Amino acid sequence: MNILAELFYGNIRPCDNPQSAEVRKKQNAATSAIEKLRNALPDEALRNELDEVLDRQSELIALSERDAFIDGFKLGLLIATKAFL
Repeated sequence: MNILAELFYGNIRPCDNPQSAEVRKKQNAATSAIEKLRNALPDEALRNELDEVLDRQSELIALSERDAFIDGFKLGLLIATKAFL
């Protein structure tokens, strides 16, 4: 099957690529810091507010990653088209 068909059928998912050791290390540090802050909050309402903020931040990161992928893909296509001119 060609690459476009693989992409169409969902067999190619760049966002599923394994993370580097550096990313995993930073992610673990962030998770630990969040848990420390969450446990230090005096009541459930504040913990829920923190969770809400973190959810919105995760959504923003996902959208930013999507947009960066699209921009990178477009740039790659522009570079490829220039190679054939």
